[in-house]
Amino acid sequence: MDIKHQHDHHHSHDDGDDHCHCGHDQEKAADAVIRDPVCGMTVDPQAGKPSLEHDGRTYHFCSEGCRTKFAAAPADYLAAKDAVCGMTVDRSTAKHFLKVDGEKFYFCSAACHAKFEAAPSAYRDGKHPPAKPAPTGTLYTCPMHPEVISDRPGDCPKCGMALEPMGIPPADEGPNPELVDFVRRLWVSAILAVPLLALSMGPMFGLPLRETIGEPQATYIELLLATPVVLWAALPFFRRAWASLVNRSPNMWTLIGLGVGTAYVYSVVATLVPGIFPMSFHGHGAAVPVYFEAAAVIVALVFVGQVLELKARERTGSAIRALLDLAPKTARRIDADGSERDVPVGDIQTGDQLRVRPGERVPVDGSVLEGQSTVDESMISGEPLPLEKSKGDPLTGGTINKNGTFVMAAEKVGADMVL
Repeated sequence: MDIKHQHDHHHSHDDGDDHCHCGHDQEKAADAVIRDPVCGMTVDPQAGKPSLEHDGRTYHFCSEGCRTKFAAAPADYLAAKDAVCGMTVDRSTAKHFLKVDGEKFYFCSAACHAKFEAAPSAYRDGKHPPAKPAPTGTLYTCPMHPEVISDRPGDCPKCGMALEPMGIPPADEGPNPELVDFVRRLWVSAILAVPLLALSMGPMFGLPLRETIGEPQATYIELLLATPVVLWAALPFFRRAWASLVNRSPNMWTLIGLGVGTAYVYSVVATLVPGIFPMSFHGHGAAVPVYFEAAAVIVALVFVGQVLELKARERTGSAIRALLDLAPKTARRIDADGSERDVPVGDIQTGDQLRVRPGERVPVDGSVLEGQSTVDESMISGEPLPLEKSKGDPLTGGTINKNGTFVMAAEKVGADMVL
């Protein structure tokens, strides 16, 4: 794909072009970004550029060509997926944007933008760098039972869920291996369960599939379709069901394992040796009813729920990481002799005096010692107007100092901070 795109006003969307009212990366630290959702260029709404209202919201465009594309298919330009963390990003307000070989990428935070820019090939086409091994001494806990703590990964003995590392996972940890595995098993289960369901339930909806194939052959086809679902896809479920019995902690996996296992084993026996069943078990055509479709469909539906839950938890972790990325990485500390120097935020101790200059973020939680300014605390409180801060007023790490300089005392650092 070419990097340049021509529009009705005959100006190109080149990464190196600078225009009066729109261009890449013309962002102001404290101001919201208004971006053309089609081409990704930033747009000045006061410049008389084309605009369009969609679902009660006004979108701005760099040219009539982009506006026309958006009007033809709005859903294609409303949101994009962060190639690094997987979060959904609003294309029209994304503060972090990059174009590589003509392909547009949107990011939820500066951290994700920097990671992608450092190694684009590692994230393009849905790829991610391999997950880094957990540091020595990492503890694991259950998302549903936080009292369960282990020094190694595994399953929770109470509910069977996979244990996760404690604390906030790093942004470069890679995709959740359990989610990747479950998505693969879901696809296999669904692809095999659909024809299985059609074969077994078709007669109820006027589909004579079973009569066309013939009863013995239809039952053997059901066996072939259900076996990979039960013996391969559902294997994690059976492991968790067995663990629940060993730990004497029955849970939903116990029920799923018993239900799916019983339906499958009974159906296999009924298919291979139907003669061992009494005549009262034999249905129409002297065949013993089987329940392969019940076992396969249950497995597929459970995987749907598990995948949705894992994706929700992964998005929550990404949102927390994006929030933590708002905190500054360095602070200007005032030493005992009055000299000032920039130090990592991790080196700040309670009681240290820090200078915060205009446009900088407050490094840690504390209070004003001298000076006054206005601080934007919208990220914490939602209040759109900056608040006046003077001696003695509290400060929250990550908030933005607007137009004054002040000296603050660090009162809460590290895990004790609000952010």
